[in-house]
Amino acid sequence: MSGVNVLDIARRRGFFWPSFEIYGSCAGFYTYGPLGALLKLRIEKLIRDHYVNKERCLLVEAPILTPEEPWVASGHVESFTDMNVECTKCGEPHRADHILEEKTKKSTEGMSLEKIVKELQKVGVKCVKCGGALGEPYDYNLMFKTYIGPGKSKITGCLRPETAQTTYMPFKRLFELGRKKLPMGVIQLGKSYRNEISPRQGLVRLREFSQAEAQFFFDPDDKEKNPKFDQVKRKKVMVVTKGDQVKNKEGGMMLIGDVVKKKHASEWIAYLLAVSMDLFQKMGIDGKRLRLRQHKDDERSFYSSDTWDVEYMSDTFGKIELVGIADRTNYDLTRHQETSKQSMEVNIEGKKFVPHVIEVAYGIDRPVYSAIESSVRKDGDRVYFSFPPTVSPYQVAVFPLVKKDGLPKMARDVYDSLNDAGFYALYDEGFIGKLYYRQDEAGTPFCVTVDYDTKKDQAVTLRDRDNQKQVRVKIKDLADVLGKVINGQIKFEKAGKLLK
Repeated sequence: MSGVNVLDIARRRGFFWPSFEIYGSCAGFYTYGPLGALLKLRIEKLIRDHYVNKERCLLVEAPILTPEEPWVASGHVESFTDMNVECTKCGEPHRADHILEEKTKKSTEGMSLEKIVKELQKVGVKCVKCGGALGEPYDYNLMFKTYIGPGKSKITGCLRPETAQTTYMPFKRLFELGRKKLPMGVIQLGKSYRNEISPRQGLVRLREFSQAEAQFFFDPDDKEKNPKFDQVKRKKVMVVTKGDQVKNKEGGMMLIGDVVKKKHASEWIAYLLAVSMDLFQKMGIDGKRLRLRQHKDDERSFYSSDTWDVEYMSDTFGKIELVGIADRTNYDLTRHQETSKQSMEVNIEGKKFVPHVIEVAYGIDRPVYSAIESSVRKDGDRVYFSFPPTVSPYQVAVFPLVKKDGLPKMARDVYDSLNDAGFYALYDEGFIGKLYYRQDEAGTPFCVTVDYDTKKDQAVTLRDRDNQKQVRVKIKDLADVLGKVINGQIKFEKAGKLLK
């Protein structure tokens, strides 16, 4: 939003900041503060609850540190690389494709290393840090490696660069636990690590980051039709197909049903794209800034038959990929079968095959940032975050009008009752105007004030963050009323007696 520095507010209010600040920080690592950690947990919960409860996915959690062998099987050891180029003067590393894009303002997607080298030389890109000449670009593997165990018994280990492979490895055990039925969904949330060359985009590009990746396993002859597709086919979204990009078109609004009807995507992929769009909007991400983009053939991974991203158009960072959805065929399971010598075949009614996989790979940190940027509002001198109540770090704040005459004790009793009822509540004292401003800037949707009238009528004032309207609610009804407002069962104006 114009005139509002989102990153500055995020640091000042305790959403996130660069880690290890007292030692000069280290690029690619961020610490979530009290507000950011809660916002992140709520966004993770939104994704987890949907896929476990609505899509019936099995939930797993695997180790972050693994032996190297699985990554040989997956191809990461050989080809999980980016193009690095270093300054010949100061040694500063740069990601070759990114520094070229910054200079030319043109995409490098699908561009070969040789082509990037020629373009860098052609436009005369210099070091961003000191202006020195750049050396020859080369492929740089992004995995963090270490050793597991001591002495001669040690083996090479890796911090996983994605959660997906640690979901694929126990597939046969999960298939048994899933009662040997396909399709079968499995979701895993957790940390992943990539030793990025020059991360400079806050939460958008990190060396340690959080993911939520769902894997849907299919009979290859039965992965087109989705029984719930009719629920989403009327949803209208911005779509950029690979054909649009080849023709240098910007795409356009399209019904999810037409995405399938025009054979741009299967029902499963289209359904999962629509689900993702809905989840992002529930997080508070501006739907008008979201678009579906299909990968071009020269951009898509060789093992994928179709890949789509949901992208958010950021004021600060430009295009941000929030989730990637790909038909990975049977590539991963087959590779693990070949390397481990353990069969990944299933036998369903006499039919033997290695299942295909459609992957839904969410970042968590990127949606957190996108929700923060989408939710910032400026109303005169007042700056606030309009997070939906279901994902807001704190749902309600409780204050006494003054710090005397027994009002703090009454306010703390109200605060305790809301905590006991399961709300994320906080308590504060001070000048009431500043307390409201502070909670607006933290994104807290509702504030409760205990005043002198509370002693007479056993009621409190409930304030709405967005429109600053106030209603009077009985203390005995507060938890029930607040829950219904948060869940959208009643409008705020109907929550109690409206004050003027």
